[in-house]
Amino acid sequence: MGDATPAQEFARTLRELKERSGLSFGALSTRLHTSTSTLHRYCSGAALPQEYATADRLAALCGATEPERRHLHRLWLLADAQRGATPAKPAPGPPAEPTAVTSAVPPAVPPAAPGPARPWWRRRPTARLTVGLAALLVTAALTLDAAGGAKAGTAGEDAAPLEWTTRSHVWAFGCGHRYLVDADPQDVPAPPVAQDAERWSAARRAVHAEAAIVEITLTAEPGTGAPVVVEAAHIRIAERRAPLPWPVYRMDNGCGGSLAPAAFGVDLDADRPLAHPVAGGDAATGEEFPAPRLPFALGADEPLLLRFEARAATGDVDWYIELDWNSGGRSGTTRIDDDGRPFRTSGTTGPVLVHDIPTGRWLPE
Repeated sequence: MGDATPAQEFARTLRELKERSGLSFGALSTRLHTSTSTLHRYCSGAALPQEYATADRLAALCGATEPERRHLHRLWLLADAQRGATPAKPAPGPPAEPTAVTSAVPPAVPPAAPGPARPWWRRRPTARLTVGLAALLVTAALTLDAAGGAKAGTAGEDAAPLEWTTRSHVWAFGCGHRYLVDADPQDVPAPPVAQDAERWSAARRAVHAEAAIVEITLTAEPGTGAPVVVEAAHIRIAERRAPLPWPVYRMDNGCGGSLAPAAFGVDLDADRPLAHPVAGGDAATGEEFPAPRLPFALGADEPLLLRFEARAATGDVDWYIELDWNSGGRSGTTRIDDDGRPFRTSGTTGPVLVHDIPTGRWLPE
């Protein structure tokens, strides 16, 4: 990658795929259900997608090969881990958009590799990174990203040879979420953008209302030797209370989308919650995403992303995730939590409020 940052290299790769395809931003935005300005920002390096799925769909529409999509995913993981650590600089030479469309029919997308492509969250890469890039991946995984809600961790010298980052403020479709806040509407500011959600939430001691999405990116510690196999995921309840009676503040007002990533669904109201694999799909294209499955063998250059979508309706629940692993004859269980604290999700009993942009006020739903 030379002197370019992971974010700049990610944007450059996206831009090259877009230009190679011959598709206009308008044609791509229609098929991705994303604004042309947003795609401009991704390809210029002015913004990094909050979730990789959007970039993967863009790459697929532009005819990216499986190795190209794997490479793009690794670049996103690096850039996402460093999000907020240093100011993002747009890649040089933002892509130029034609002022006129020569045909009403978008150019054909180059054919994909034979056989159905596996979604990125189910894919086990076979291509290897160079030593320099592998080292950068490990360094990035340990970077604390306060702006993007990512926490870094390691299992310790005598425990699992794993390193991870967690993001506990992931919003559905990048815009849909609800928070419980113990404050009157006049004392609550407007909703933040998704990447500022953790800061906004922490300042108000907000609690996830009814649902929470947690994403974990795992890598093996460098020098491990034997592969680390993540065998299973378990949900543990630390404490359960009555639902919070606080007002519910919606972060969106009519958010919608067609992309539903594959994930592990979690019913926190169950006596013994389980992590159920749930298939996903893209309603716009009809593409189906197989449910995530464990076990999975990973190395320092083969990151694994696990997504957990937890719901609570009847209680205020403190919970965390345990991962069973084995490596080179060793085995154990590693706890994944929210920077030393359990994740927290609560059912709701109070009023639901939405932010009215013209008046700048919170109003009843």
